[in-house]
Amino acid sequence: MTLRASCLCGGVKFEVSGKPGPIGQCHCSKCRKVSGTDGNAVFHTTLENLSWTSGEDLIKSYTVPGSDWMSIFCGTCGSPLPHKDEPNNICYVPAGLLDDDPGHRGYIGHIHVGSKAPWVKITDDGVQFSGEVGSDKIEAK
Repeated sequence: MTLRASCLCGGVKFEVSGKPGPIGQCHCSKCRKVSGTDGNAVFHTTLENLSWTSGEDLIKSYTVPGSDWMSIFCGTCGSPLPHKDEPNNICYVPAGLLDDDPGHRGYIGHIHVGSKAPWVKITDDGVQFSGEVGSDKIEAK
């Protein structure tokens, strides 16, 4: 399976080969700021399974001062782009960039639910964690 993906302006394009991981949603304040919505829907793939097909020269990054949290984005349109986690050999891919259907339906889970926006109501059956995966589970409501 190969999935095609691109940013809003189409300047940055990439492909994900192999089976993508399940889609999850992060509700931390930084992901809300990056997406402009209630969080950031991502799936993971191995670094070897992600290949840039155009626009690598458009990729920009921003690191939040005083932290190691980084946003990767297209320098032309601002779309969030895949973020490498090299020590774990994975890449987090924003699911909204996909041009093809990954075959997944719904979220497998939600992280940083303890800091979600007060106006958000999670209505699916995905596992909820107060912080990162492995933190306290929150009973789905």
